[in-house]
Amino acid sequence: MLQSFYTAFTGLTADKRWLSVISDNIANVNTVGFKAERAVFEDLLARSLTTFKNGAPVNQEIGGGVFVSATVKDFSQGTFMNTNNPLDLALDGEGFFMVKDNSGLTYYTRNGQFRLDSNGSLINMLGMKVQGWMLDDNGNMAGAISNITVPMGMDPKVTKFVSFEEPSNLDSRSDVISSSFDPANSATYNYVNSQTVYDSLGNPHTLSYYFRKIDTGKWKVYTLIDGTLTPVYDGTNYYKSLILTFNDRGQIASATADTQITLTQNENDSGSSGSFTLSNPPVVGSVHIKKVDGITVNIHDEGDGDGDGIGNLVDEQGNVVGTVNYSTGEIKLTGDYASSTQIKVDYLNSPTTATATLDYKRILISGYDPNTGATSPFTFSVNYENLRQLASDFIFYAKQDGNSKGDLIAIAVSEDGVLKATYSNGKVKDIARLAIATFKDKEMLVRKGSWLYVPNLQTFTPVIMPGGVISKIRSGMLEMSNVDIANEFINLITAQRSYQANARVITTDDQILQETMNIKR
Repeated sequence: MLQSFYTAFTGLTADKRWLSVISDNIANVNTVGFKAERAVFEDLLARSLTTFKNGAPVNQEIGGGVFVSATVKDFSQGTFMNTNNPLDLALDGEGFFMVKDNSGLTYYTRNGQFRLDSNGSLINMLGMKVQGWMLDDNGNMAGAISNITVPMGMDPKVTKFVSFEEPSNLDSRSDVISSSFDPANSATYNYVNSQTVYDSLGNPHTLSYYFRKIDTGKWKVYTLIDGTLTPVYDGTNYYKSLILTFNDRGQIASATADTQITLTQNENDSGSSGSFTLSNPPVVGSVHIKKVDGITVNIHDEGDGDGDGIGNLVDEQGNVVGTVNYSTGEIKLTGDYASSTQIKVDYLNSPTTATATLDYKRILISGYDPNTGATSPFTFSVNYENLRQLASDFIFYAKQDGNSKGDLIAIAVSEDGVLKATYSNGKVKDIARLAIATFKDKEMLVRKGSWLYVPNLQTFTPVIMPGGVISKIRSGMLEMSNVDIANEFINLITAQRSYQANARVITTDDQILQETMNIKR
């Protein structure tokens, strides 16, 4: 008789624990990344007796009740909530984000509420560092898994490489031009277009390409930086222009450096009342005055234009501030510079008919010094491989690898977990890639509160892979709790009725025991 009291009591205890699990699930219905728990009931055996009658076994088993032996986590996908915050991340699929505390202990979580701290480190709401791989300049994962840090600024990078890309095209139907090149005279070239390049300090400079058709399938290319004619360089000598030869399929067949010239750099000329004479007559469009009476300026040779042998010198605002005589080398400055007595100037001179065969995938451009006082000229290579000459309109498309200084203005995360930073200089750089961990047996994970899990054996190694492999990263979204509130209410009713039933068993046992006690009366 008394055993039934204890059997019913185990039911009451189990139901109370089940109610605790249900209430925890309901309480966390709004917890980001929460995974519902399910109670596992296990029966108790109080007595088991097996006898045999006519050779057949007869079992007599009386249970001793029930207890909650375990709770099982429901790792099914939760619904997504749109937040429009790019660093709110949700995992669409298997896996966990990895975060590390200051002591170096790694935790696993489905809560992707992340942000950047003042140092640019990607952290969760507890200040733990999000883990992943930092990417190199080519977007490849470099090194081991580590804290993810987004640079708050981008250092300037000097342009080292320029590349023409498809669909760049020179119209094969263009007319042949035989007159001498003059950047100030549009009749001396077929096409001109420009792009921005950067020096070591991040200063932008305008790189202009002038294309002149000289024969069927042959084009001369002149390069100017900030309006100053800048020569082709073969590693030893300088040349005024580049000749590109195309085959009958419109592809580049060869490149030749044309008209060898001498580069005179950092020449200091003295004169009076703004009048100076260069030691050698300059090539049209090549004069670049960097200083006047010790004051930094940027005055370049605009070219002749009218064929009188005298070109204009203009400042950065396009104002004419002087002239240059290409025959005598005489420079006359006007306006604010009319009384100057010294200039610091670069220019090209002494042209010859010498040529050189070059690799059209790596044409060096050198000789222009954008920073006054710099010891070496601005040098970079140009790849013309993808430039075509077809019977189609002129198209200019070229890329370069330099940039100015930039400050972080935005960050985004792609579906494959790549953090992309946008800087004020217009550059978008891949910074890092999130690490996603998964476990063969997720039940070995132990809840530590605050959305965190750890394996019950710290020596256990999870399967770690980049984002996008086993799950997509949804930026601007959060994974909500997967608690089914309707199901939990049904469980709540069931637990309540089960508790009442077990309580009624105890009441019935008490009444029966009372009747037994009344027999003595």
